[in-house]
Amino acid sequence: MQRAVWVVTFLVPAACSHGAGSPARQADGGYVLTCKGPLTDCLHHAERLCRDAGYTVAEARDVRDVLGGESGQSKIVIQKSDATIYCGTHAPRPPIELKREPAPVAAAAPPAPAPKPPAPACVPGAAQACIGPAGCTGGQACSSDGSHFEACDCGSTPH
Repeated sequence: MQRAVWVVTFLVPAACSHGAGSPARQADGGYVLTCKGPLTDCLHHAERLCRDAGYTVAEARDVRDVLGGESGQSKIVIQKSDATIYCGTHAPRPPIELKREPAPVAAAAPPAPAPKPPAPACVPGAAQACIGPAGCTGGQACSSDGSHFEACDCGSTPH
């Protein structure tokens, strides 16, 4: 308890020596530091404020404005920074809303193409010469579905 009083009494007023007053204590236990100077200065103040516990930066901003410099005017650089810090390593975190994407649905495999009918062996009704049984000369016709030639017909053979 005495250490907390010492921190508040001595370190808090010194936290922003370059600037805008003491750190603002937040309801959740963090501090908002506002400094007239670069962010590194603000973070040095955080080191002093949280000397033994270390600190976690929840948010920080470094602002640098340049004024003037037009038509021969002098340039004026204004630098300020602010940081929201928490002493220790466990800063409160806002609840994380997880967005779950629906699981990808595996696309159904396209149906296998229907087997191609075999190419016709011949043109239905066409005829061709052939050599039949026992070496006879004859003819044969293509079947009505074009899948094959009929047996060789040598006509009536003399006995």
